[in-house]
Amino acid sequence: MSASTHKTKMKTLSVTTLVIASALLALAARPLLADSILYNNLPNPMPPGSPSLGFQATQTAQFGDLIHLISNGANLSSGVILMTDWAKFADWQTCPAVTGLLCEDEGFHWPLTLNLYNVDSSSGKPEPGALITTVTQSVFIPWRPADDPIDCNNKAQYLGFDGQCYNGFNFTVSFDLAGVTVPSQFIFGIAYNTQTWGANPAGSDGPYDSLNTGLNDHAPPTTGSRPLPDTAYWNTSTAGNYTDGGAGGVGIFRQDTAWTPYSQGAEFIGTPSATPEPGTIGLLCGGGIVIAWLRRRKLRQKS
Repeated sequence: MSASTHKTKMKTLSVTTLVIASALLALAARPLLADSILYNNLPNPMPPGSPSLGFQATQTAQFGDLIHLISNGANLSSGVILMTDWAKFADWQTCPAVTGLLCEDEGFHWPLTLNLYNVDSSSGKPEPGALITTVTQSVFIPWRPADDPIDCNNKAQYLGFDGQCYNGFNFTVSFDLAGVTVPSQFIFGIAYNTQTWGANPAGSDGPYDSLNTGLNDHAPPTTGSRPLPDTAYWNTSTAGNYTDGGAGGVGIFRQDTAWTPYSQGAEFIGTPSATPEPGTIGLLCGGGIVIAWLRRRKLRQKS
């Protein structure tokens, strides 16, 4: 090998090494993405109570929605679901002996489940597809405040901090979704057992029969979107609850229509799926151009 050829190769290797090292440094220098809100459909400001869907009253096992995140997929950290409790401590000072139920002065504990599904549009409309993950947690559920017959015209309601009277008491449940990766669109569903409904009905009356899932009737999502704003996803065993009268089946989690203006209150938090920043992409492409130029130069020198 001649001295000039050796020098050319060393120069090529030096430039190539420099480009690769610069690209790696640029990637390493990128700040770690912090968790952010990727979808938010919670009422803001949060009222004391909201419209709600009672699982026991409507023979429901699961209820949810199809949502679109602001990112092209994400690594989730948590999911927050709006719930509304109608159960009062005065009615449940004697706590039923049911597995999973624990009553306290401030509230009761009951397991709730959050399911996330891929979207399956093979039938011509988006339906729940393969299950992405399921998370069940024992949740503390605060009692609804006591009746205020004087301020609420002798109705079985309580007076909220906004001066309005309500039947249910709003609270949110945060589910741990650390390590769960989702696409930009997915379907979620909240599920729990009541006396006669759910995956494993309790078999007896309890405060969970007065537990409802909370609905937003105020505005569209502030972050992300709902691709089908008039729909909800529902598993109810009563055919007449579905808009199609049960033609699409009962007791299965599927799309239902005519839900405007109601939608399940929810929020999902996490980090967007990682993609190279424009500057890094440009650096890598530029490195490729430099290497290609050096190779062409070397070929010209040989000819």
